[in-house]
Amino acid sequence: MAKICFRSDGIEHQAADGDWLYDVCVEARATIPFACKAGACGTCATEVLEGSENLGKPGLRELRTLGEKGLDPDRYRLPCLGTVAGDVAFGRSALATQAGRELPVGEAEVESQRRLNLTVCEVRFFVRTQGFAFQPGQYVIFQIPAEREVVRRSYSISTTPSDQRHFEICVRAVAGGHGSNYVHRLRPGQKIRFEGPMGDFTLRDNDRDILMVATGTGISPIKSMLLHLLEQRSNRKVHLLFGVRAVQDIFYTDFLRGLEAQYPNFQHQLVLSAPDPAQWAGRRGRVTDAVRELVCPAERTEAYLCGSQGMVAEVEAILRSKGVAAEHIHHEDFY
Repeated sequence: MAKICFRSDGIEHQAADGDWLYDVCVEARATIPFACKAGACGTCATEVLEGSENLGKPGLRELRTLGEKGLDPDRYRLPCLGTVAGDVAFGRSALATQAGRELPVGEAEVESQRRLNLTVCEVRFFVRTQGFAFQPGQYVIFQIPAEREVVRRSYSISTTPSDQRHFEICVRAVAGGHGSNYVHRLRPGQKIRFEGPMGDFTLRDNDRDILMVATGTGISPIKSMLLHLLEQRSNRKVHLLFGVRAVQDIFYTDFLRGLEAQYPNFQHQLVLSAPDPAQWAGRRGRVTDAVRELVCPAERTEAYLCGSQGMVAEVEAILRSKGVAAEHIHHEDFY
């Protein structure tokens, strides 16, 4: 057995060789934050104080993600990509270090819950903690009770930052998913604890035209950005491509149509990858194909992508081939 220490929490935990460090962090109830759990977002980047040799050499994905965050791979590692191979002592997470304090923990109460389609629900919360503020596109991490531990799951905020006493999330039910099943069972009056808000997938303040590409519940942070643009009376042109599988998977139709009516510079298209032809006369195919066919080369375009890792990577490559610079392509990977 190896000894995994979390110095900022004052925790020592025994783990077996080969255990996934994410599971170790959860079982030890360490305060290291996680989001994608696949090395793409960098949320869990944490200082390694001792035993870095037991984590092995960082791979290309880890080096890229740490590089994007401006973190030294000789000092910081991503626990979501590591397995136990000996004693390790972790320090503070990069998020906590950069903020100069521990990650904020808040409490919220469920105000309402509604079904958006057969598998997706929207939950609205009243924030009971003072000082709640976020940027459009950020997420919170729920502390979900389990039998012997607290499980952390990340959910993007779908509402406007101007309302500092409420936030909403939309979550798809996943078979066997502890977090999604917990959220779908929430009812008015129940309370939850959350960490954050946090995240770098945020709306940039400039005058560039905006392309947004989302699939499924990846629309959640995009919705927050759209509401913020409307409130700010922005003149930026915005084009959204929103992909789902079939007609029964469509949601937020009324919201998007209403947004077009209030925001003349906004347009959106639904793209269905596998619809019943008798039920759908709109655009069919993968949303990546729609990007390839509909998006014209534009040097002044800024892109915001949210959905599966594969979709995000493919759309990013397409946009780069069309002349959109890497620094103007922002993404959040949902898994």
